[in-house]
Amino acid sequence: MVRQQKTGLDIQKKVYHTDKFYQPQQTPKTPLWGTPYEVIYNHLSYGYPISAYLEHTTGVFWIETSDLLPIAQRLKALGYDILSEMSAIDMLAIDGRFEMFYQFLSTYPNYADKRRIRLKCYLKPDTHLPSISSLYRCALWSEREAYDMFGIIFDGHPHLNRILMPQDWVGHPLLKSYPLKGDENAAWYEVDKIFGKEYRDIIGPEQRDSARVDEKDTFNFARIGQEKQKGTQEPLGLDDSKHNRALFVKNLNVKEPKMLKERR
Repeated sequence: MVRQQKTGLDIQKKVYHTDKFYQPQQTPKTPLWGTPYEVIYNHLSYGYPISAYLEHTTGVFWIETSDLLPIAQRLKALGYDILSEMSAIDMLAIDGRFEMFYQFLSTYPNYADKRRIRLKCYLKPDTHLPSISSLYRCALWSEREAYDMFGIIFDGHPHLNRILMPQDWVGHPLLKSYPLKGDENAAWYEVDKIFGKEYRDIIGPEQRDSARVDEKDTFNFARIGQEKQKGTQEPLGLDDSKHNRALFVKNLNVKEPKMLKERR
């Protein structure tokens, strides 16, 4: 099943970084007929519906989700023995599906003119994909990342757990519906884990607002042009008037601290 949050699914329709009339230039896509990739297409299309084209010297093959595993098996038999990358693109708000891509590489000397193959398919919500980790060991990591970041389930994966986020994290951060600065669960995660929920009123939620970052603070953040030798920058403690705050929680009253007797 594909796990997704129900709110904010129109976020892809909003413009944040570019003019709303700006349309990015599409990479050229040309027919692969008459190219070395046509041989690979003939092998793969025998028994499977496939559409294909050439993009930046890479053969791109659109397939059905149900044909992923047998086509991957055939690709490996043809000499594409490296899965260099795989992931998903969240298209849920646009047309209600994910766009999956798998990038394969062959190092055979006689494959110099057909080195890279990309498989692509659409995945509907609440639909599983077969794991190809039995064919390509690096998919053990890539599929876990896609599960962690997008909530996509890969049937047959031997250990489909989170790989970047904590096991008890709520939500999938690379979904377009996931808030840029984290949701309510993210705001309290570190506080609850380190101090306990009973300290929420004392500490306050985590602050993930980039506006709070000091542009000249090279102690906690990289700032090109403001670098200083380690140990020479003034400390950024709570008593410092310039930085009288913790970075990711609300201001603490160091003169009248509150202490709880016990933690539940």
